[in-house]
Amino acid sequence: MSLRVKTESFEGPFDLLLELVSRQKVDIGSIAIAQIADQYLEEISRMEMLDLDVAGDFLVVASTLLEIKAQSLLPKPLDELETELAELNPNDARAILIERLLAYKQYKNAAAHFADCAQAWSKLHGRPFGPDESFAEVMPDYLADVTLDSLALTCAQLMARKEVFLLESEHIAAKPIPVEMHVRAIHQRLKNKKNVMFSELLAKDTPIAVVVVTFLAVLELYKRGMVKVEQKKNFGDIKISYIEGSGDLSFEGEDALTSFE
Repeated sequence: MSLRVKTESFEGPFDLLLELVSRQKVDIGSIAIAQIADQYLEEISRMEMLDLDVAGDFLVVASTLLEIKAQSLLPKPLDELETELAELNPNDARAILIERLLAYKQYKNAAAHFADCAQAWSKLHGRPFGPDESFAEVMPDYLADVTLDSLALTCAQLMARKEVFLLESEHIAAKPIPVEMHVRAIHQRLKNKKNVMFSELLAKDTPIAVVVVTFLAVLELYKRGMVKVEQKKNFGDIKISYIEGSGDLSFEGEDALTSFE
């Protein structure tokens, strides 16, 4: 027979396996018939044309192995068992007896477990019907006003929606605001107008950074003694007055100002 099989305890032609099992050279208990059947089906699937001789031989050998394996699982007749035990020495007979007592104990415990499960399951009763009619309308019908057209429109809108792309700006350096430029502009304005309110130096939508730079420019002029400042109340507007004869404005050497970011 051309079919070769491979199991944990045997590898070779299938008909040789049957011969070895028949001669008790291979333990039938270690042979998985299902595994051999899977290998046979794989072999059949690789054939371009089904070989009836191979298929028939396999069925004969497989059925013979199944019969041998089934007989090995059945208990032997009492007279045959007594004859077999009589031929053994007392130690071997005792070992076989202990082994079979342990097997009997395992089967007995398994039977008791199944009996307990059957008794427990007999007390369970399924509910063959649904909730009462009074609870039929408790759950709202979420698909009541949904049609195929509205569902298709919603899907189209979702698929057409573009993902909002947020540009990270943390890596972009802030543009520095030159304080010196604001100092010169305010100083020139005061020389021409003499008095000006701080609010007049700002527009309504002036950024906070520019407000801070403007305030620093006023403080710079005050530090140089070129202007006087007056605030009549807390958080009130600041009056800035030019001091005549305060000199020229210069930013050379140590007097140079840095930019504000």
